[in-house]
Amino acid sequence: MYRARLSLAFAALVALVCIQAAFVYWGANRVNDYAQHSRLASDIQSELLDLSANKQRLRVWALQRLMNTDAQPEQRERLVAAMYASAANLDDLVQRDLALWNEMVRREGVSMPAEVPQLVGVTELMRDNIQAVEARLAQLVPLEQGADFPALWAELTQVFDMARGRDLRELINGAIAHQRAAVPVARAATERGLDLLRAQAIGMALITLAVAVALALHLKQRLQRPLDRLLAGTQALQAGALDHRVATGFNDEFDRVAQHFNAMAAELQQHRAQADAARRGLEDAVQARTQELSAAHDTLQRLDQRRRQLFADLGHELRTPATSIRGEAEIALRGGDKPVDEYRQTLARIVGGVDQLTRVIHDLMLIAKADADQLVMHPAPVDVHALVGDAAEQAAALGASHGVQVQLLPSPPSPQEGGAALPPGPAVVVHADADRLRQALVIVLDNAVRYSASGSTVSLWLQAAPGGVEVVVRDAGIGIDADELPHVFDRFVRGRRARAHRADGTGIGLSIAQSIVQAHGGHIAITSVAQQGTVARIALPLMDGNTTTPAHNAKAAPPERRI
Repeated sequence: MYRARLSLAFAALVALVCIQAAFVYWGANRVNDYAQHSRLASDIQSELLDLSANKQRLRVWALQRLMNTDAQPEQRERLVAAMYASAANLDDLVQRDLALWNEMVRREGVSMPAEVPQLVGVTELMRDNIQAVEARLAQLVPLEQGADFPALWAELTQVFDMARGRDLRELINGAIAHQRAAVPVARAATERGLDLLRAQAIGMALITLAVAVALALHLKQRLQRPLDRLLAGTQALQAGALDHRVATGFNDEFDRVAQHFNAMAAELQQHRAQADAARRGLEDAVQARTQELSAAHDTLQRLDQRRRQLFADLGHELRTPATSIRGEAEIALRGGDKPVDEYRQTLARIVGGVDQLTRVIHDLMLIAKADADQLVMHPAPVDVHALVGDAAEQAAALGASHGVQVQLLPSPPSPQEGGAALPPGPAVVVHADADRLRQALVIVLDNAVRYSASGSTVSLWLQAAPGGVEVVVRDAGIGIDADELPHVFDRFVRGRRARAHRADGTGIGLSIAQSIVQAHGGHIAITSVAQQGTVARIALPLMDGNTTTPAHNAKAAPPERRI
């Protein structure tokens, strides 16, 4: 709708401009015609004057020739040639002026002056006269003594002035007078044409301006309201009101613009909602990451604290046997010779200290190998009953020195305390390194004995587990606080109750046991209640396809395997 109105408005302006251009073109042509006529009249006048002047010079040359004075033929030929050139130019100018008047008569309906076609005849007579003059002057000779000069001069005058029985002097003078009068007339007509052209141009310009102003006011009134609605919409969007919508339903071009605007606003609103959601997600992620970093920082602080405690514990663990060894050696070296039995006792104590120091170093080496995935295993079929019995015997010897009884039960004590009992039948066999697995069991039993009160009992038994067998060790010792239970397998970590119960210890025993059990494809779990005791469960997978295979000696030399 608005597009049609704009098209009509532009068409009207273009039509007015074309009309104005047509008027200007017509006026310009008219002015150009009068200006060209003025120039032609002036040029014709100049050629007529030149022609008359050259003819007069030929008269003088003829008189000089008769008087036998300085009258050169070359001068005569030059003047005749000039007259021919003037006649040719005059003929061309007259023809052009005649054509111009014919065009003006055809286009504007003006009347042609009678002198214009007469001038054509004058040019024809002029050519004939120049030829006659040239021929007569070529025969002219100086006067002889006693010749009749007046008669001869009268003859020459007749040749110069007459052509086809008409007086050329009168015709040329009349033509010159006509051209002199035509030049100012043509100039005045040119000025009138310019004034008319100027007036027409100004008038058409004013009309075009008035029409343009009227169209602009009309279009402004028609465009103001939809533009105001769109402007209000853009200002609302700029202010952040993405829910603002421009009114539609006017069935015009601006209505379609408003629809696209509303679609853009809805899309922007959707993008803002997505951006807000992404920002909130990013803030949540940053907050979560900050919490993770804070937790990592706390963990690093705890690790640093553990490292410090580790160095203190290692220093204590290594310093105690070293101090004992040095003290025994210094006592043995002090004073004079002693009995051999006394030296033997001293050396036995030194060997005990070295064994303690060796165990600590061995534990550290085991942890280092486990970290580097270089824990050497010698897997072979192993009878779990026999292995648990060996570990129970070693733990019983340790428990005797602490007043703690180690008891190997044939089955779980009760369904509430244990799982399902193993079915009767052949030996329960696992594919394992007997020495390493025994070491893990002894570590768990050693912890149970060392952190139990004197006179208490440590119980262990075997029970069925999904896909394997489970060794359960239960004590009634000091237990582990709930906040420290997730860290029982962390290296060099000892709980508050453990430190209060025993000052010595490195905190790496359960970590070593976990590494060994995991290297066998099993897992170890610990549950505990403070002041009530701890339960450790070691789950191991059975051999594939055969659970009744007789046990082999774990000390055999199967192929070495690194886990």
